[in-house]
Amino acid sequence: MKKKYMVLIGLLTILFFNTQAQEYNQEYIDSLIDAKIQPQIAKSSKFVLTGYMSSGIKFTKEASSFGANFSPILLWKPHERLIVEAELETELEGTETKINLEYIDASYFLNKYVTIRAGKFLSPFGIYQDRLHPQWINKLPSTPLGFNHDASPIGPTTEVGVDVRGNVPLGSAKMNYSFYLSNGPSLNTSSSEISEIGQLNYSSAEDNNKNKSFGGRVGLLPFSNSSVEIGGSFQVGNVGEKGTEYEKIKAKQYALDFTYVNSLDFLKGMIDVKAQWNWVNVDQANYISPKDSTTFTFNNKRDAAFVQAAYRPSMTQSKFLKKTELVFRYSGLNMQTGEVDPAKIILNQYTYGINYWYSWRTALKFAYQSQKDNNAFYVQLAVGF
Repeated sequence: MKKKYMVLIGLLTILFFNTQAQEYNQEYIDSLIDAKIQPQIAKSSKFVLTGYMSSGIKFTKEASSFGANFSPILLWKPHERLIVEAELETELEGTETKINLEYIDASYFLNKYVTIRAGKFLSPFGIYQDRLHPQWINKLPSTPLGFNHDASPIGPTTEVGVDVRGNVPLGSAKMNYSFYLSNGPSLNTSSSEISEIGQLNYSSAEDNNKNKSFGGRVGLLPFSNSSVEIGGSFQVGNVGEKGTEYEKIKAKQYALDFTYVNSLDFLKGMIDVKAQWNWVNVDQANYISPKDSTTFTFNNKRDAAFVQAAYRPSMTQSKFLKKTELVFRYSGLNMQTGEVDPAKIILNQYTYGINYWYSWRTALKFAYQSQKDNNAFYVQLAVGF
């Protein structure tokens, strides 16, 4: 009997020490993971929080109002060839805070000439949306007519899809390109406002048909100092909803853009010129009038353009003048609607501004905007971080 107890005690003792050894081994393995693997992950993975904010006031004949905007941009590099980026746009709207996902995409750097990107990204249609729209980059507190992505723009603003982009050396010249496949815009076929019928909606995250929009931009920098860039863009695709009489309606969109940035000795400063012209042509279709339920059609063509010039006397001796910038922008909008009177909307806008740059990413802006029955004066502080 004693022998049986001795054997049982021996087995329990062995089991106890074996369990302790397993726990010790697991702790040892976990410590190795923390000591060896985690530093390797930290070395190859990088995270950056950047973005911009703005605050200011707008004066019009009827009212004045303060406003504020905060747009954090998250950048994560989990691998040396992969980067993930996202921007959240937050702004005050009435008594609420409005939050929008401006973009979120992942880019894979195949080589120095080709990058593949997928997700929701700023449309490489022209230069304004892709390069100029952030408040600390935009040299004026307002947006050109037809380029505001919150109010029926003329031309794409963001895309949900995939694109291939990169740069190509051409001797002393350079070329950049971007070609994409995306959900594309959708056609507005019904509204309580007849002027909104026939417009394109660029903000939908889902496609309303099986057809995908194909677009792209090619930019040429002909000089070795890259002071001039000339670009051309296009986008083609069906915009009507599947299963309706509009499913074959197609939109053809085109743009030309121009950039000139250079320091000129005879002007003792920097000249910065930007321009873009967008065209949107939607196939004709029959629509139902919300006023009397009659059928109407119209020549659904629209275009918008802006030209902007800025001068900064960066070569002067005055520290104050070096940080001061003069800006002028003209923008125009021409759109046909289903309205009988007027049948065509033509708007012209002139904006004059003075900026004071505290640093390369912080500016205090003053601007006066002249537009028929809609003049305004702006004061804005914009900060990139």
